[in-house]
Amino acid sequence: MARPLDPGTYVGNYRIESCAHAGSMAILYHVSGPDPGFPLLMKIPRFGHGEATESIVGFEVEQMILAALKGPHVPRFVEAGDLAHDPHIVMEWIDGRCLTEWLDHGPVPAEELARLGAAMATAVHSLHLQEAIHLDIKPLNVMIRPSGEAVLVDFGLSHHAHFPDLLAEEMRRPIGSPPYLAPEQVVGVRCDPRSDIFSVGVTLYELATGKLPFGAPETLAGMRRRLYVDPVPPRALAPELPEWLQEIIMRCLEVDPVRRYPSAAHLAFDLTHPQQVTVTERGRRMRSLGVGQRFKRWL
Repeated sequence: MARPLDPGTYVGNYRIESCAHAGSMAILYHVSGPDPGFPLLMKIPRFGHGEATESIVGFEVEQMILAALKGPHVPRFVEAGDLAHDPHIVMEWIDGRCLTEWLDHGPVPAEELARLGAAMATAVHSLHLQEAIHLDIKPLNVMIRPSGEAVLVDFGLSHHAHFPDLLAEEMRRPIGSPPYLAPEQVVGVRCDPRSDIFSVGVTLYELATGKLPFGAPETLAGMRRRLYVDPVPPRALAPELPEWLQEIIMRCLEVDPVRRYPSAAHLAFDLTHPQQVTVTERGRRMRSLGVGQRFKRWL
């Protein structure tokens, strides 16, 4: 189905009420139907001639993984249609704000940035405890509930320890959103939870400065630059950012996963306990180290 469906159309037992979002790979609809006790959203992929293989495989991945996840930090799964004849996923509609809304209003103040970061890290840790890795953390895929809790959405590129990694089997190039990919994802590694910590760091950097630490590369060579070129320290772009918060962001962005936080829970703790963050040269730095220095720290 490539064209948006009209309100009143039925897909299985669910009635299309309105289009919530029309993306390049799928269309989201507000729907009504058998009442599970919360508002519903239906996701229908744009399958058709010429569609990218990853969009088809990714939809199958999301069906499997979302159904296996629980807790307040992911949308509740309701049902999935047959992939060959009636592809759709019905899930909870999240009452909240997309993190992209904060980007629309310029750099985020430190206190609010730490709060949003801790909410993201808590959601990521909940996912990792369920043996899943998101692998596409970015502002568009993070919702903030009115309570302040973060909800992660769009699991089409994710990895789960209990399921085959269909994307790794099908693809021979980096998979994901280039500005937010961890260095190990660029070289084809999809099984390290610390990749999500890197992507949280990219998102925090963007919220703090209004810029992306590694730009928006469109080529493999451009994506590989993050392996050996350090980003400009965020305080060089936003001097009001405290050193302890730069320390956290730059630790998330380390090229070697071992030098990042060992878990998203450790990251959430530091974001909520700034007085306990030890500021090193990372937090005080006001310029990048130059080409090659970043890669040497990975050797």
